[in-house]
Amino acid sequence: MSERAMPSNTTQPYRVAFIHAPDPIYADTQNYGAKFMPVWAYTLGAHIPGDGRFQLSLTDCRFETEAEIAEADIYLFSGINQDCSNLERVRDDLKGRYPNSKSMIGGPICWSFEQAGTLAQLSGFDHIFIGDGEEEIERMLEVLRTGKHLDHITNASRRFPINAALPFYRPMLDSTVGRYYGAVLEVSRGCPFLCEFCDIRILPDNNRSHNKSPELIVSELDYLARQGVSQVLFACDNFIGEPRWAEELIDQILDWQERTGFRPSLYTWLTINLYKFDSLMEKMRRAGFDMLFIGVESFSKNSLLETAKVQNTAPNMINVIRSIQSRGFIVVAGLIFGFDSDTEMSFKETLNGLQDAALLSGDPSLLTALPGTPLYRRMKLSSRLRNVRFGLGGYKYQTNINYLLPAKTMVDGYKFFVKEFCKGAYQYQRLESFFKLLNEGNFIAMESKGFGNLVLFLKMIAKNRAALWQMLQRLTRFAAQPSNIYWALRGSFLALKNLDKGGLGYFQFWFFAWTNAVLKYRYISDEDFDIESVAADFDIQKILPSEYATTANEAIPPQKTKAQLRATIGQLETVIAERAL
Repeated sequence: MSERAMPSNTTQPYRVAFIHAPDPIYADTQNYGAKFMPVWAYTLGAHIPGDGRFQLSLTDCRFETEAEIAEADIYLFSGINQDCSNLERVRDDLKGRYPNSKSMIGGPICWSFEQAGTLAQLSGFDHIFIGDGEEEIERMLEVLRTGKHLDHITNASRRFPINAALPFYRPMLDSTVGRYYGAVLEVSRGCPFLCEFCDIRILPDNNRSHNKSPELIVSELDYLARQGVSQVLFACDNFIGEPRWAEELIDQILDWQERTGFRPSLYTWLTINLYKFDSLMEKMRRAGFDMLFIGVESFSKNSLLETAKVQNTAPNMINVIRSIQSRGFIVVAGLIFGFDSDTEMSFKETLNGLQDAALLSGDPSLLTALPGTPLYRRMKLSSRLRNVRFGLGGYKYQTNINYLLPAKTMVDGYKFFVKEFCKGAYQYQRLESFFKLLNEGNFIAMESKGFGNLVLFLKMIAKNRAALWQMLQRLTRFAAQPSNIYWALRGSFLALKNLDKGGLGYFQFWFFAWTNAVLKYRYISDEDFDIESVAADFDIQKILPSEYATTANEAIPPQKTKAQLRATIGQLETVIAERAL
């Protein structure tokens, strides 16, 4: 694509505007009014030289209106698939007002659309960038600043070595961090595991951990703490992808806390094999971790084998979760319905699993084939992909797979799950079981107040009309079932009996998660779903296409690809044998 020749004007800085424009409905429903900082902007800003050539600004459309966006020479966008329509809308608005400005988009949406063969959907942007941008951003901006040609589509030459990362761009951080729910600090990239549905493993050189130096992370923590930040989310694909690095980092955080007296509350994502590392769990608690997101996915070993989530199949899942939580952690469990190995009993089994494991949360999603993943390739080979646009589409639940279970079974099962999940007695039983865990003798106290900060959350939504309306709906729907109030009061008494274990903090999380579920699901109906299943005469053999193994060509060690194929193929062959009877 030819570029408009621009004069080489070195007297005026080239105006670079970061535009964060997530889909407003998706963003609000995902985080219930809490707003997290756009890490991509602070990260890329750090890699743009501050030598006078460039002038940087950030507009977060969750706070500022589009009309407030000033003219710039280039607008930089990033986002996920669900943001596509809103990104296009904001881009078109800016193009209409500032026709001489350029636009560029990068981030997960570009990688995903390229993998799906749908990158043309983003052709309205003047430039598309695919991959890690830290090493490329200065070069591209300099090309545009000097009026030279920049291709319409640019791919990163390699993965960015994250150990060469720079601290956040300070001017942007200083002026905006106070408006977000704490801070988000990227600490590592990559995960060594092999889940069939996960797109982490397929990114170049991403099937292993790439870690920032503990020294840089602690330095960033120190800077954030001095800015008044007390909640920090450690963003990563798997915090314990390399356990020795994780323990070294925690050791340095503990030393820093001892020196400075700062005690931020920390939250991160990791895998279930945390249970193997007693020393690490103890240190993480002392360092201020109270909540951990873990992809539990399913309580069915068959479904876990199908997706090659072997790290979840070796131990007894229930006992492992209980062991982790007995230290004081809240496990925020990721759950998925829709595996080929699932049955109509999976919904009830998941309810039982949540209760037996004393999990305080458990918000499920429906299996989706992410472009580029082995699951996507398998579904494409078996002609089971649906032609849906990645977005909300007016539906709460819209997926791109034709499921093996009948669509009615999926919808009825999901509705049954959320109805039972929202009942006060069921909620109370799990809270009661959780407090019993804390009194088994493994509890480790921490000095921070916890990642869930009710005061900070309420201050944030008080400035957001949509979030206030959502809070009113939350309370109204909850109180519409009078028994909910009874069980909530009983839960508060339990919390008061466990004050020495931080009972009020756990009650706060439990109550928030429960009311979230009521908000989302009280009026759920068949019309909220856009999902389909295979035809009644579907040949069960097709769930395992003959080309599935031979077309696997990921840039990961061959033995790892073979390991995933063995697990997935072995379980799918079992499904075929059972369904053929």
